[in-house]
Amino acid sequence: MKKFLIIVSLSFLALAIHAENWKFESDLNLSLSQSAFSSNWVGTELSSITWLASSNSSLEKQLKDWLYCSNTLHLAFGQTHRQKTDDDGDRYWEKPEKSTDKIDFESLWRFTLQAWVDPYVAGRIETQFLDLSQEDMDNTRVINPILLTESAGVIRSFIDQEDARLTARMGAAFRQDVNRDEYVLNGAYYVQDTNTSIDGGAEFIVQMQKNIHTPLQSTLRSRLNIYQALLNSESDDLPNSNWKTADFVWENSITTKIYSIINASFMLEFRYDKEQDDDIQWKQMLGLGVSYNFF
Repeated sequence: MKKFLIIVSLSFLALAIHAENWKFESDLNLSLSQSAFSSNWVGTELSSITWLASSNSSLEKQLKDWLYCSNTLHLAFGQTHRQKTDDDGDRYWEKPEKSTDKIDFESLWRFTLQAWVDPYVAGRIETQFLDLSQEDMDNTRVINPILLTESAGVIRSFIDQEDARLTARMGAAFRQDVNRDEYVLNGAYYVQDTNTSIDGGAEFIVQMQKNIHTPLQSTLRSRLNIYQALLNSESDDLPNSNWKTADFVWENSITTKIYSIINASFMLEFRYDKEQDDDIQWKQMLGLGVSYNFF
């Protein structure tokens, strides 16, 4: 099976290398918010600085009449700097705290058979630039943890226009969650170890993108990912069966060009993973900054 996957991957790679006229789109966004107060300001407000850099890229092409390739890469990193007051009343700046950290790459290969649904295979890598979960143990790790997802199933495009896209796909998925160089207690000492957990189940994804031209040029993106695990390599060692509960991530964003390279952005994400928390998690970000489209 492993040899078969390698042969298939090399075949797809050969097709991609010899293909021309790829459709490439990429942008870079930077937003910054800042507040400052004089030392004699009456009140408890303190200065702060928050910055966020992000990029969205896509590379796609109809390689053959029967094969379409789509690749997407989403990057984001941001920090918040806060001012604090010590016991003597003197102000100082705390160490920057990470507010956003994301690396998300997905490659999808769709077999365009002109049927009501098309078969597909896909691979996805989700990780972050800095893992600070064990920072207090002086164990800051780069590109960790890594979640690998391989999936296959059927996909359908309900809307496929220049300014609007709506697709849905469902299939089987296998995930590997790799946590590298984690300090774990081994007897009386901590040792570094790499832990890999594997699960498999069913996946359902809906993606939508809409370009709006009036009154302002805007891009609306939405992605809903539902995953139901059916097996888990560590099921016998887990304290409960929370891994059997369906997970979902719903990401929404809208970017509006105000003037030239000045843009406003709004992001809202809902996430549910019972292994992490019993309640729905959410994250919202609103920013004003600069944006540049490379292609």
